[in-house]
Amino acid sequence: MTSFQKITWRDGPLYWNKQNNKYVRVPNKKVALKRLHNSQYLINFLIDEAKKYSTEKFCHDITEIYGISQNPTTNDYILVLNNSINLVKWTSGIKKIDDFIQEMQLRVNKNDDIIFEWIPYSQFNEFKEIGKNGFMAIYSAIWKNGPLHYIDRYNAYGRNSNKKITLKCLHKSQKTIDKVLNKARIYSKILEVYGISQNPNTKDFILVLNNINWPSGNKKIDSFIQEMQLNNKYDGIVFEWIPYDQFDKIKETSKYGSITEYSAIWKDGPLYYKRDSNKEIVLKYLHNSQNSIDFLINKVKKYIKNYRYDNFLKLYGISQNPDTKNYILVQSNSINWMSKNEQIDDFILEMQFKSNDFATLVFEWIPYDQFDKIKETSKIKSVTVYQFDKIKETSKNKSVTVYSAMWKDGPLYNKLHDRNSNKEVALKCLHNLQNPVESLINKAKIYSKILDIYGISQNPDTNDYILVLNNVTWESGNKKIDDFIQEMQLKFNDLLFEWIPHNQFNEINKIGKSGFSTIYSAIWKDGPIFKKNQQNGNYTRDSNKEVTLKCLNKSQDPIESVINEAKKYLAKEIDRKIFKPYGISQNPDTAELILVLNNITWKNGNKKIDDFILEMQLKSNDLLFEWIPYSQFNEIKTSGESSFVTIYSAIWKNGPICKNNQQNGNYARDSNKEVTLKCLNKSPIETVIDEAKKYLTKEINRKIFKPYGISLNPNTNDFIVVLNNITWMSGNKEIDDFIHETQSRINDSLFEWIPYNQFNEIKEIDKNEFMTVCSAIWIDGPLCRNWLSEYTRDSNKEVTLKCLNNSQDLIEFVINEAKRYSTKEFNRKIFKPYGITQNPDSNNFILVLSNITWISGNEKVDVFVQEAQSRVSDLLFEWIPYNQFNEIKEISKDNHTSVYSAIWKDGPIYRKNQWNENYMRDPNKEVTLKCLNNSKELIDSVIKEAKSYLTKEFNKKIFKPYGISQNPDTNDFILISDNITWTSGNKKIEDFIQDVQLKINDSLFEWIPYNQFNEIKKIRKGGFATVYSAIWKNGPLYNNNQLNENYARDSNKKVALKILDNSQNLSSEFLNKVKVYLTKMVNKNNILKIYGMSQDPITKEYIIVLYYAEAPEVLKGRPYTQVADIYSFDICKGIRPKLNEPEAPKSYINLMEKCWNLIPNDRPNIIELCQSLWSISINNSEIEKAENYRNLHLSSLMKNRQITIHYQAIYTSRFLNSFIKDLQ
Repeated sequence: MTSFQKITWRDGPLYWNKQNNKYVRVPNKKVALKRLHNSQYLINFLIDEAKKYSTEKFCHDITEIYGISQNPTTNDYILVLNNSINLVKWTSGIKKIDDFIQEMQLRVNKNDDIIFEWIPYSQFNEFKEIGKNGFMAIYSAIWKNGPLHYIDRYNAYGRNSNKKITLKCLHKSQKTIDKVLNKARIYSKILEVYGISQNPNTKDFILVLNNINWPSGNKKIDSFIQEMQLNNKYDGIVFEWIPYDQFDKIKETSKYGSITEYSAIWKDGPLYYKRDSNKEIVLKYLHNSQNSIDFLINKVKKYIKNYRYDNFLKLYGISQNPDTKNYILVQSNSINWMSKNEQIDDFILEMQFKSNDFATLVFEWIPYDQFDKIKETSKIKSVTVYQFDKIKETSKNKSVTVYSAMWKDGPLYNKLHDRNSNKEVALKCLHNLQNPVESLINKAKIYSKILDIYGISQNPDTNDYILVLNNVTWESGNKKIDDFIQEMQLKFNDLLFEWIPHNQFNEINKIGKSGFSTIYSAIWKDGPIFKKNQQNGNYTRDSNKEVTLKCLNKSQDPIESVINEAKKYLAKEIDRKIFKPYGISQNPDTAELILVLNNITWKNGNKKIDDFILEMQLKSNDLLFEWIPYSQFNEIKTSGESSFVTIYSAIWKNGPICKNNQQNGNYARDSNKEVTLKCLNKSPIETVIDEAKKYLTKEINRKIFKPYGISLNPNTNDFIVVLNNITWMSGNKEIDDFIHETQSRINDSLFEWIPYNQFNEIKEIDKNEFMTVCSAIWIDGPLCRNWLSEYTRDSNKEVTLKCLNNSQDLIEFVINEAKRYSTKEFNRKIFKPYGITQNPDSNNFILVLSNITWISGNEKVDVFVQEAQSRVSDLLFEWIPYNQFNEIKEISKDNHTSVYSAIWKDGPIYRKNQWNENYMRDPNKEVTLKCLNNSKELIDSVIKEAKSYLTKEFNKKIFKPYGISQNPDTNDFILISDNITWTSGNKKIEDFIQDVQLKINDSLFEWIPYNQFNEIKKIRKGGFATVYSAIWKNGPLYNNNQLNENYARDSNKKVALKILDNSQNLSSEFLNKVKVYLTKMVNKNNILKIYGMSQDPITKEYIIVLYYAEAPEVLKGRPYTQVADIYSFDICKGIRPKLNEPEAPKSYINLMEKCWNLIPNDRPNIIELCQSLWSISINNSEIEKAENYRNLHLSSLMKNRQITIHYQAIYTSRFLNSFIKDLQ
């Protein structure tokens, strides 16, 4: 049991104040206390009740709950609620109803939602009875306070006082509360229901509504209406029972069979969110329907079957004439003309409901007397079909006459509600139909999909049905052909395939023969049907259209032949777009059937070739491959030849079929197209097909070469592959096979054989005993893709020729050298291997490239360089000739290494920018030469040294190893890089440093010459080392640009030198200990940075070079600062403990590590510390996870943490001066 009490809360609830960015209380807030009696032991009940209310919205939410309280006397729990709807005063006192009201209120989630509430009966004035039946009475009334509504200006709810409303009084409902609530639930879905009330005299419950929904008094009808309302398809329009006395100005407009239609004014009007009063509507009387409720309901269901909110017809509801008892359908519109055939009228109604666009035509019955100026335009004659060797007419039919006429009123458009008067239309009169109504409807359905069809009419003299059309299509009279045409019309939406009378064609001219067909050009007078406007869907004809007639020479089964031929052009979308098969016709003189097309492709007559071409056409969507008559080519000129192939340029008169508009997808021929003819000398058909397949199989080849088709030279009988571009053949099978394999494998570039006579201005750049490098101009140039994604040649292209000396008999060597540049994508982007050529004088093979790299001549070095290039994707490592270096200056040297600066003339290869992926050289680049003294016989050491720069990603970024060179005077090998590190000269140390470098990923550990250090000062001595501070002149390497990862040295860097006592004679065991120490220190949360090792040249003791930490400051006698305070915040027992325990929140571990950072400026200040602690405290998931782990493992954790107290432990404070004086 619950009760309400209205009070004022002195302090008031907390709200978030956006302006001040903090929480504030709203004092003296009026609230409602909802007391839950006897709830002191029902905690779960209390919580469930509280959950029903909202805690997410503020200030104005009527379901807002502020909190929970408790009466200290009764111990009853109390919910403290928002009282904006006066909960205290307006409750029914009936639990079921109050719970339902609360449920309805909890559904409110928008400001304009209706607030459902209990409304005291005393709130109503000015009662007027509107109507009643045995179950209920309807009243209008004035609600004094009025319903709640949201006021944006005040950000609160207010009441709309003195609101006129409707009271629906449910008789004898006091004992059927569930039915009352069910009705309220139903009405709230379709009407504005403000709440529930109760008549204090009769105890009848009342639904308080904004509008009224009338009952018919017939249970079956009311149930159906309720079902319609609940399954509302009407986008806001409420289907309802409408009392007959709501209608004024009732006038009969038409009558047919069992139906009479009237126009009328509906006083209240239909309900569409609100009522549209004095609405002009149509009343459709169903005679003798008073005893046939099922008939009435089925009629309504026909209307709603295909209903859309934007239909031309809208059904508002049902009514009944009180005198005749006939039921009435109340609808929005009517077309006064009915056929009086129920099957046809039902079909018309179905079609009208499909009309849903502004510009869509309304399909209707059109009285014949609407037509003027009726003129016969043609009558469909018979299609005469003859057998091949004996003339015999096999079919004849005269079933259609076509007239032109003027429609006086004209067609009606859906939402425009406007007729296009005096419209010229085509009347297609259907004679002698076996099943006239069924045939008529089927034909109308077909035309509605492909043409503008206005409706159906009937000639009153002949009783022939008529289809009224904007355009007309013909019929052949042959059932097989007409069925096929009809099937195609229904199947394809992008093309209207039709029967075309032969007398539609003018200017018929023979073009030639193609296989078993004769080809003509012609002008089609009416022209094909097309959509005039993509938006409104209106169709029109493209008159005087030039078309191609493909006349099929007589065959055993001409009808089957023409259908099969048509299917070839219709099956594939690209073929429909290219060839545009418009339809079928017949020559009345020869009886030959004709395919009417926009474009045509020819046939060779050779079955293998024709089958291959057809197969290619069916496979490819992006290119039309065809047979091209040799007579199509003009201006044929030889451009090159080999023993197998002759290449010609030519002009193709008609040209290839191409898309002339990317938007509409129309195809046309590109006449007078310059093409390349690749004539395959004395080649069999299989070779021709294989050659064509090379260009057709791969998409990139189709785009580059654009294989248009095959032709045949009638003089030599040599087959020709017709292309847009051409690549040559070397005549060497191994090389040609390699080039073809490379072309089929690589998608991002074209590798080809290039005739040597394509090169001009050949100039030698450099050479060695293995190769000669030349620059040259390639006349035609490589194939490249332009901004339209089309491939064209980049003529007069400057390229590099890498001539492989004495390679004429080393085909495998040439191929392997080419593979170096073509196998890996990175290398293809850098070197751009265009292809292979051959010097006709020396017979040496030549690689044609954009960039070049050299070879050393030393097999081991060249193999290593090649391996490095194949393994590294972001940096080009190469052999660099020594003569590439200028301005060589010595920087420093020791026994093992000499270091120089130099200018590299050509410079390293780099990517110009990150968007276009083009690589080029960075000329006159300043680099560092690390010359390995006496290394001419130590190739393995050279390679190992190079690997130390290349193996690790971090080292590659820092040193940028460009390659290897060799001093021709000393034969010493040289490493070329951006930065340099030194060597110690001790193999153990070098191996140790390299090993450490491989283990440490985020910093560079290196050998540092002792003469790099200035201002060396002793700090302290302890353990096995003495610590000094020093200034490192060059300084450590660091990343000076986070975006491009460029590294530079931080010169004059203060560092710490940790000199290892008695370390002159290094043992492996000692180095291993140092390595473990280094690895631990570096990997321990980056607390210390270790730069490398050095050696004191006097004492020979080894030195570890460390980051100089100004810590701990206080222990060294420096002033106590806040950062020092933060440092001590998390230091436990004087050490930094290892923190990897899962019972500690990760955020807390991170904070501890920040606090003990050796760099004072990197420690958080007190504000940052407090903010971090606050963030950790509210991160419940981390804390909960850690706490759960701790609870699960508590016993083992406690056991592990037991400690033994040292006997010298001191528990009282004492001065530390004696302990820290050495640290001053």
